[in-house]
Amino acid sequence: MVTDHSYAESVYINGYIYTADSENTVYEAIAIANGYIIATGSTAQIKSLINQDTNIIDLQQKTMLPGIIDAHLHPFWGGMQLSGCHLNYASLTVEQTLIKIQHYLDRDPCNSKDDWLQVRGWLRQEVLPLGTDITRADLDRLDTIRPVILFSNDCHTLVANTRALEKFALDRNAPEPKDGKIGRTADGELNGILEDAPAMRAFDSIPALNDKQAIEIAKLVQYELNKQGVTSAMDARAANLQFNAFKSLANQDNLTVRLFGAVEITPDDVATSTEITKAISNVKQFSDNYSEANLQPKPGLKISLVKFFIDGVLQAPLMTASLLKPYYINSGSFAHPNFIESDRLGDLYYDNAILEKLIIAVSQAGFHPHMHTVADGAIETVLNHIQTMRQQYPCLNHIRPSLAHNELAAPHHYKQFADLNVIATLSFQWAGPTNEMIEQFKLMLGIERFNDLEPCAKFIDAGAKVAFGSDWPIDPLNEWYNFKVAITRKGYSTGDKKAKRLDTDRDLTITEVLRAATIDAAFMLNQEQYIGSIEVGKFADLIIVDKNPFEISADEIEHIKIINTIVGGKLVYKNQ
Repeated sequence: MVTDHSYAESVYINGYIYTADSENTVYEAIAIANGYIIATGSTAQIKSLINQDTNIIDLQQKTMLPGIIDAHLHPFWGGMQLSGCHLNYASLTVEQTLIKIQHYLDRDPCNSKDDWLQVRGWLRQEVLPLGTDITRADLDRLDTIRPVILFSNDCHTLVANTRALEKFALDRNAPEPKDGKIGRTADGELNGILEDAPAMRAFDSIPALNDKQAIEIAKLVQYELNKQGVTSAMDARAANLQFNAFKSLANQDNLTVRLFGAVEITPDDVATSTEITKAISNVKQFSDNYSEANLQPKPGLKISLVKFFIDGVLQAPLMTASLLKPYYINSGSFAHPNFIESDRLGDLYYDNAILEKLIIAVSQAGFHPHMHTVADGAIETVLNHIQTMRQQYPCLNHIRPSLAHNELAAPHHYKQFADLNVIATLSFQWAGPTNEMIEQFKLMLGIERFNDLEPCAKFIDAGAKVAFGSDWPIDPLNEWYNFKVAITRKGYSTGDKKAKRLDTDRDLTITEVLRAATIDAAFMLNQEQYIGSIEVGKFADLIIVDKNPFEISADEIEHIKIINTIVGGKLVYKNQ
């Protein structure tokens, strides 16, 4: 037991307290004062810090863990999805999709001609029959004059009706972008499908919520996160809208989650290397506007990362993730497939020379580069640039680059992550694709490459750090299901249809999963001195769960429920 206080404001005793410290120590009790953990040890030791004013919580052998740190997600997008029209990630035909949207339109009190309808929770790759696309012509069949968009669950595809395209100021004369695609029909007319960066730019141009609406979304977001046991989250595409809302909650002492952020610098922001200085200046200004000078037990905001969108997505029909060798594409039909090697390698969105300068310049400015790298071509490109930085600028060795997603790595990449001190930020649930997607990936990639699909343990076994990030709302917010997938590499089973195991890596252990979602996520954020483990001197960010994850079967992990979530010693969620 270690303490520098004469008594505790609150103590938790008689529990199973997993600390996630360097030794994965388990204690019976902890003591808290002023939002800090002031002592850990046995119940008998902690009782020495109790006086008449101490709040005593008997855990009765329940399990306490460090609060979950979700190191890559889009929380405000998730909140907007929950509070608006969404398709709940369902596999639907075009007609079923239109019926659901029309049902919402018919009941939506916001029904003026200029009220946007944003439809979310849509799985482009799951439109039935598989391979079907929804287009502008389909959305134009809806009985409305409002601008309507479908925004895919992966945030890489947006489909707009004619009215929405007009408001985006897009027509057949729109130039081809270098960081994505604008879909066209055979005669050159827009089909309403925007992919990758053009989709995000169009989405960002939709009129924002007013301040009151944004604050309500922020309240919903933090409640849903706290309900999952999340005490810290990293918004992977920070913007003024959501950070203004969360800052308002912080100013009112109503913020219940620590919010970190990565500001994006797009290829358009740095079309030439001369624009790098201005782009970084904009990031600094954003950070100055929202970051608290010093973290404290009371939750606040912090901008310490910069986001780069290096490539696209792996799944058909986009196949914009950058590969070292070409995709195989179906030259036959859906019923009678015939996959042959193509000339498609996916996309890299930045000029290579500019990207290297940008990564170094961002690091010199004191920010940690955080990069969207889905496939081996993008991973290779970025690791080469980081190697250059490590070799030429040893003064930047304290910088902690992180690569997010890494769905398809090459065998030599794992050791490079470790050698270059690069963090792999992974969405564990992606190691549990549907049975159909497993077979499709085998055909798209070939068996040799398929064997490195959705790696998790391979990074850890090579000595690299792994941080967990759910990427919500790309998938539903269900952290403990995500953890279950990491331990089993199996997704959802439905009825008699049992999920196949993705046999491309070993299972993670529960200790590896929890460390990735606590102390190693804190390391990625450069905040491990404050959060991520239950240790003396750190903030009291804690959760109490109804089952001990170390004592139940892997399949039971997804059913764990949060009893209490505590941030800075303050109870912010209680399961009723």
